[in-house]
Amino acid sequence: MVPERWRHHLDYLVTILGGSIGSGSLIKFPYLCMRNGGGVFLIPFLFFTVMGAIPCVFLEMVIGQYSQSGPVNVWNFCPPFKGIGLGIALVNWIFVSYYLAIFSWFMYYFYHSFFSNLPWTSCGHSWNTPGCIDGIDSSGWNYTSTNDTQLMSSLDTNMTNVTLTVPTMTAAEEFWRFQALQVTHGLEDLGVVRWPLVGCMAPICVIMFLFVFRGIRISGKVVYVTVAVPILLVIVFIVQGSLLPGSAAGIYFFVNPNFEKLLNPKMWIEACSSSLFSLNIGLGNILTMSGHNRKTNNCLRDALLVSIVDVLFIILAGFSFFATIGHVAHQRGVPVDAFRSSGFNLAFIAYPQVLSYLPLPQVWSVLTFLTLMTLEVDTLLPAVEVILAAIEDTFQGARKRRWVIICLILLTNFLFALLCVTQGGVYLVTLTDWYAFFPAIAVFGMLECVLVSWCYGLERLKQDIDAMWGKAVPRVMMLSIKYVCPLLLLAIFCSSVYSHRPPKYGDYIYPAWAAGVGWMISSVSIVPLPMVFVWTVLNTRGTTLKQKLRVSLQPNNQWRRHALSDTANCHALQPMQLVQSGECGPDDLEQETN
Repeated sequence: MVPERWRHHLDYLVTILGGSIGSGSLIKFPYLCMRNGGGVFLIPFLFFTVMGAIPCVFLEMVIGQYSQSGPVNVWNFCPPFKGIGLGIALVNWIFVSYYLAIFSWFMYYFYHSFFSNLPWTSCGHSWNTPGCIDGIDSSGWNYTSTNDTQLMSSLDTNMTNVTLTVPTMTAAEEFWRFQALQVTHGLEDLGVVRWPLVGCMAPICVIMFLFVFRGIRISGKVVYVTVAVPILLVIVFIVQGSLLPGSAAGIYFFVNPNFEKLLNPKMWIEACSSSLFSLNIGLGNILTMSGHNRKTNNCLRDALLVSIVDVLFIILAGFSFFATIGHVAHQRGVPVDAFRSSGFNLAFIAYPQVLSYLPLPQVWSVLTFLTLMTLEVDTLLPAVEVILAAIEDTFQGARKRRWVIICLILLTNFLFALLCVTQGGVYLVTLTDWYAFFPAIAVFGMLECVLVSWCYGLERLKQDIDAMWGKAVPRVMMLSIKYVCPLLLLAIFCSSVYSHRPPKYGDYIYPAWAAGVGWMISSVSIVPLPMVFVWTVLNTRGTTLKQKLRVSLQPNNQWRRHALSDTANCHALQPMQLVQSGECGPDDLEQETN
């Protein structure tokens, strides 16, 4: 069946870009720069983007476009590994589920940004405690603990010093914990559902259903808005932020490299991971969206364009962040590098505090959370498309009941997300985010490079490329796919395993059983890989297990039909070539997989 086509090629590029930039560009990247010496982090980041990220993006575009299918059937070139496509779909399902909760938090703050007095800037509200601190406390930038204490009074009675202390939090932290979340004491007590957050979450589910149901011809137009708005607002932040007193110090911290940090191996690992996964390598977005291209499309041009624009946006987001931080640091009399918040603390505590010190704070707060919401939509829509494409690949006839499938996907996502918007939902979101992508994404990306390079063969890949748009690919690109990319992904995997530690949120230490639940979440996306591998090999024609394995690793009939359609008028593909060169392949190519 011919897949749905993009109305315009720009729709495809903007969709890929929207899925790549995400809210992490405004939350995670500035934190990594701050922790790793500012501008020096850009050096390894750009290095790994060129050496690893661009080749991986190019590879996913090529095999997705050539297969003209979704994340499951793209593995027709090596059928035993179709479980990777199912695993990718499960990762995306988990991702959509808990990101719906995060979207509801953004919308909740967006709604409260219209109040004449921003509720996170002052104490005296019903949710505030006696230890609430108005505004920003200069000692409270590093949110590594939520139970800091402040000396309230010291009395000298009968020659005995008595010190009284009470827990203190800033007004922004108390709004986040006691009003937005109404947080419980731990994962053991999820509490009740926060219905205001459910009300923030429900509309986006309805909107996603309408966009995905109408297909890429509609969703491909929506991303023009959801991508253009964040880019324009980030530019506005840069221009306005640069005009504020003290912004130069923040920008200088961002562009001035501390070369001593280059001696830290951890920074290189973080830069490698950030560069590869900022472009959604291994998540199936690029594979699935490229399947809707015409086969004559130039993937090399697209990979370079998307990667360059993604890097430019991340750098622009860094400038906007550090310009604003420089101004606030100037006002408070603290150094720029005192800002070390990350994750939820950065998005829902540090950002609101910083925005409250800008002129017209309501305007800046509205723009900031509008940007974060649109970036969330950019990442959620392709993820739902990946899940839908995987189901359509697996079950024949699913396209005839497309609207039913989309309803079931979003309904199950919404039901799981209800757990994430309970009073203790932030603990579940943290646990899920901690394990959802580890180690699946690194494993999937590594296998993708290895199977195409070493099993399918680069010579065959070059012939496929020549059959599609007829231009040679630089040799360095092929060498990166074969050697550099797998090694980088292997390094990320090994580093993740070595540095892995139990999850933690603030001062809350997760119980041992929670780690078990986390590993179950992690293994869900890995389990289909060995199961499908064994099932495919055992059901392949052959008299011995070795023969079954050799035959199963060859492209199946569906993939060969693509090859035949491309070589009807020329002999571009030569199936015996890899057998003659000694790479994996059966002795008799007439034996086919089921």
